[in-house]
Amino acid sequence: MQIIELVIYGKNSKVRHLPFELGKVNIISGESKSGKSAVGDIIEYCLGGDSCNIADGVVRENAKWYGLLLKFDNENVFVARKNPEKGQQSTGYCYVQIGENIKVPEKGEFSSNDNVAGVEQLLSSRLGISENLNIPEEGSSRAPLSANIRHALYYCFQNQDEVAAKNFLFHRQAEDFITQSIRDTMPYFLGIINENALALEKEKQQLKRKITVEKRKLEENLMLQGGGLRRAVSLIAEAKQVGLLEKNLIYDNSDYDSMKQILVEVNEWRPIEEAYSSMNQLSKLQSKLSELQHKIDSINNDIDLAENFMGDTKGYSEEVEYQKDRLASIGLFEQLDFRTDHCPLCSGKLENELPDVDAIRNAIKKLDDRIRNVTREKPKLRKYIDELIDNKSTLLNQTNNLRAEIDGVYEQNKDENTIKELNSRRAKVVGRISLWLESVENNTDTEVCNNNIEQMDRRIKEIDKLLGTDSSDEKMTSVLSRISTDMTLWAKELELEHSSNPYRLDMNKVTVIVDKEDRGVPLKQLGSGSNWVGIHLITYLALHKYFAKNNRPVPGFLFIDQPSQVYFPSGNSEEDTDWAMVEKLYEFVIEKVNELDGKMQVIIVDHANLSSDKFAKLVIGNWRNGIKLIPEDWYIN
Repeated sequence: MQIIELVIYGKNSKVRHLPFELGKVNIISGESKSGKSAVGDIIEYCLGGDSCNIADGVVRENAKWYGLLLKFDNENVFVARKNPEKGQQSTGYCYVQIGENIKVPEKGEFSSNDNVAGVEQLLSSRLGISENLNIPEEGSSRAPLSANIRHALYYCFQNQDEVAAKNFLFHRQAEDFITQSIRDTMPYFLGIINENALALEKEKQQLKRKITVEKRKLEENLMLQGGGLRRAVSLIAEAKQVGLLEKNLIYDNSDYDSMKQILVEVNEWRPIEEAYSSMNQLSKLQSKLSELQHKIDSINNDIDLAENFMGDTKGYSEEVEYQKDRLASIGLFEQLDFRTDHCPLCSGKLENELPDVDAIRNAIKKLDDRIRNVTREKPKLRKYIDELIDNKSTLLNQTNNLRAEIDGVYEQNKDENTIKELNSRRAKVVGRISLWLESVENNTDTEVCNNNIEQMDRRIKEIDKLLGTDSSDEKMTSVLSRISTDMTLWAKELELEHSSNPYRLDMNKVTVIVDKEDRGVPLKQLGSGSNWVGIHLITYLALHKYFAKNNRPVPGFLFIDQPSQVYFPSGNSEEDTDWAMVEKLYEFVIEKVNELDGKMQVIIVDHANLSSDKFAKLVIGNWRNGIKLIPEDWYIN
């Protein structure tokens, strides 16, 4: 992947085009504040950057969309990303267009058709980054990491504060966790790990999970089996204790099969079910007793009422008889003859006449009839009361019999509870015996578990050989050795410090080491800005040479910002500038890019403006005298 063109769509509807040459060095020379550094920031932002690192100023204030036209093997991809609103550092609005011969759209009126994650995935797949996963070593707290285009871009940028850095080597390495990300993903980009590594790693993880399950199952079986013969002896003793076996049973406690057979027979024991439930019988008897008691209470109530009635009647009849005898003594019931308007005793005149004799006689006759009726009913009432008393007596006898029967059930229930308790103890022993017998049957499962574990362990070892750390380490050593050979050779060409000694890329420390006879000297101890710039350049160019020659999925461009800065001692002043070294640096870069025959594109933005023909031919922009990335007529009225 290389860059055909960078484009900026202004808020004023104007468009700024910046085309690049493919497979060559592209130089933009310009004054300070002309927008040179923003070129690299725009490229990275359009390629899925987390934030827009373009400095606040003219570019951010006037741009609406940024775009890149990218060249892949068989197609072009146009990627545009909206400029964040004021106060924001990022936006998810992206526009993507794909085709064989597409060109940069003339207008920046885009409707977002993708997001940042989609752009990353699209570019990663177009680059040929296959599915991959770096799984940290056991015991590490890091999460597995999958390499994508964002990791590949670590080898495609050297910003102004990076190209001459002594404390770090790669792009963004000064940020947290980036060094570890480089260390984790570099083996993939170098082709160290097997391309099928992800599938093998997934298989390995699955096998490890299965082994864990099998081992847990095995442990459970062993726990269930626990004790073997010793457990069988203990269970037989328990069975004797609860009466499941004869206490004088003799057996060989070293004969596993005979003990197992004894326990198998004991395991057949089942409790005898009672013919009826004494508790249910007791409940029925108590219910019947309650019913009889209710009937007795009702009869007692009827007897009381009848006897009370009989007592009242007796008193009434005795009183009437007494009064009748008194009247008879004076012959009241005989023939009567007196005047009704005179008193029959004193013959005095009465104001109210007395009833006549017939009326009195009728009244006395009615009274006498009533007395005879009461006397006649007495025997019937007595008979009724006697019948009630007989019924009560019968019910009392039934009640006494029921109480006796209930007492008998209570006694029987005590015996049943004893039997139930014994059955419960026996059932517990039989349960333990049953569990032991099942564990014995699981011996076959144990063998299966062991066989499965052995097979999976063998497969894991095979996978480890394919992914083998030792093998990977050997490959990494071999690849880094080839890269280091170029670095050592090129260090001599640039006359870097200690160039008579081997230079090498150390991926454990993620830096460059110069191996002197007595010790290794790291980048930060090599001294002088020119050495730091030279080391950064030889490292990046050596890596890109390896990527290009081995068709690795890393973008084929390198952006370098101000590589000549260390040769300008006083800021932008050209006095005392080591122009010979600057020119030698450029010639070196141009030569190495040409050797790759179009497989690498370098974009350099710099203050330097060399007069040599080689340099002049590669300058695609000379931003001086008012010429800038953002034309002045965009913001100056």
